[in-house]
Amino acid sequence: MKAALRRAAGARPASRPTAAESPNLGTCLRKLRFQRRLSIADVSVATGIAKSTLSRVENDQLSLTYAKLLQLCRGLQIDLAELFSHDSAQARTPPMARRTFTAPGGGRTMAVDLQGYNYLCTELAGKKMTPMTGVIRSRTLAETNGLLKHEGEEFTYVLEGRLELHTEFYEPLVLDTGGSVYFDSTMGHAYVSVGSAPLKILCVCSTPEPVLAQSVKRAREAPPTAVRKGPRPT
Repeated sequence: MKAALRRAAGARPASRPTAAESPNLGTCLRKLRFQRRLSIADVSVATGIAKSTLSRVENDQLSLTYAKLLQLCRGLQIDLAELFSHDSAQARTPPMARRTFTAPGGGRTMAVDLQGYNYLCTELAGKKMTPMTGVIRSRTLAETNGLLKHEGEEFTYVLEGRLELHTEFYEPLVLDTGGSVYFDSTMGHAYVSVGSAPLKILCVCSTPEPVLAQSVKRAREAPPTAVRKGPRPT
């Protein structure tokens, strides 16, 4: 018994995390921005939080309330745990049991001039892919928003109609119903419908939804980009 007491008296108490070991919001936000190639202005537009506030957070001059943290995470399509995981030296194992679904008629719609998109499975934050369906009514390249560029890669499948894909470095590609294309979406690209019926597509991008929204905004403001032109299909 006495030996046991002596061992207990000499035992060290359980270590507690120090302030230096605690996740730092500014560091986490900065690393997340760099990982997604976002500017502070991009994050501000996506989240509705002022650029000056975000800058002060990154420089450890300001903290955020819980409500503001949730606003930040909603805008960046992540959860709190994922946000603070960016302060860890080692990448955490991603969750393996996540699941969500979109019922017929569900999703988040976005209209861009003559093109309408419906984002699918939007309830799941931090997705590695952004799936959507689209209805393209643009009949010429001039009727689109111009060539769109964003990080990642893109897969598009023609559900109905006929697709004419304009890209920055290739002749226009025409695909009929059932055709598909996979390309680097950092290359300027635009969708045009060929024929009388609207074009319906399924599109999957390896790009976060807020980044896609920012690329659309930039495409609207940027001057037209020259593209390679081939013969118009009949």
